[in-house]
Amino acid sequence: MPESSEGYLSSIKQWCKRNLGFILLFFYVLILCVAGPLSIKELVRHHAERHVVVWFVAGVFVYVTIPITVAGIVQHTKNFSDPPQQKRLIRIMMMVPVYSFFSYLGMILKDKVIYLDSLRECYESYVIYNFMMFLVTFMYEHYNVEQLLTYKPAQPQLWPFQRLPPWPRGKSFVIWAKRGVFVYVIAKPLTTFLTLVFTLAGKSGKGEISLGSVWFWTLIVDNFSQAWALYCLVIFYKALKYELAPLKPLPKFLCVKAVVFFSFWQGFFLELLVLFKIIKDSKDPDGYSAEDVASTAQNMLICIEMFGFSIAHIFVFSHKPYETDDDLPPTQFFSTLSDVFDIRDVGNDIRAQLGMSVREMRDRSSGRAPGDGERMPLLFHPGSTSEHVELETIKDYTSNHSSENVS
Repeated sequence: MPESSEGYLSSIKQWCKRNLGFILLFFYVLILCVAGPLSIKELVRHHAERHVVVWFVAGVFVYVTIPITVAGIVQHTKNFSDPPQQKRLIRIMMMVPVYSFFSYLGMILKDKVIYLDSLRECYESYVIYNFMMFLVTFMYEHYNVEQLLTYKPAQPQLWPFQRLPPWPRGKSFVIWAKRGVFVYVIAKPLTTFLTLVFTLAGKSGKGEISLGSVWFWTLIVDNFSQAWALYCLVIFYKALKYELAPLKPLPKFLCVKAVVFFSFWQGFFLELLVLFKIIKDSKDPDGYSAEDVASTAQNMLICIEMFGFSIAHIFVFSHKPYETDDDLPPTQFFSTLSDVFDIRDVGNDIRAQLGMSVREMRDRSSGRAPGDGERMPLLFHPGSTSEHVELETIKDYTSNHSSENVS
């Protein structure tokens, strides 16, 4: 009898594992069936006030968006055959529910919107970091990157900086590309924190284009650091376009870039509309100032846009390249999520980059070439020791594809 009970429990676990997506979808639909009537009741009770209608419309998009993304993430956890790559893909895919959820909360809790927007904007820099590390991880899993870049032609600058010296080759190329992304990873949380502090103190000068406005200076720093990070990503892709082709990185980059582009520039445009008094205080008895109206419009647009991005992510960040015939253990889903939410790799990379910068300054002050006598860590990845391209074949390999990579 105990053996039959154990077999019965084992079959239940196996069934739950195979149908995990359907189970999650069932409970989600159940919650939706409860939340839907309650939302309609609220609309009737408030006599369909304008801001409540906006909440309801945005809520419908959020309720549809989140399960689409969750389904894609569950498929990755069920086929978690390349953890270093897939944990970064999952972090990128989580951008959609993070943006949707915090934007929706920002609409309802308008007095707390500054905190919610700050968290959302910090996640933006985290996504760009993970995209860069996704590309770097793939390269180090399949190639001896430093030797490969040593024998490739130097990567020229992009327009309009073609007259500047080309990027360094070899190890220095990866260091500088990663460092460009880390500038944004560090700058964005700092500027967000400063904006938060000065806004709470009533001295941010939000919407003011003047040298005395904290908002104006943080806007400049954010734009410059973000543009430099994206520039470094494009340079990295251009130099290794042929090797990165199996990843199909261009549509992935466009998905990430589009989310950042829409969220930033539509927010900036709405701020200008407030500044020029095109958006005015609400005349309804809901207590919405012009800034509240702009913030609500921004959050509603993000909720709607994330629905489209959730569908795009299913195809662009598909789990199919990682499908495996091996059955994963029942605890795989939870251990995968634990790995995804473990951000110690970010701290390790930041410390490594800061350490390299300190060593370079020390070497220059002592008259040595930066990095003499030591190997700089480029990637904290326990599985990156394999080298599938030997030194002798790199010369032939790069000579055959150099023209394609430079173009």
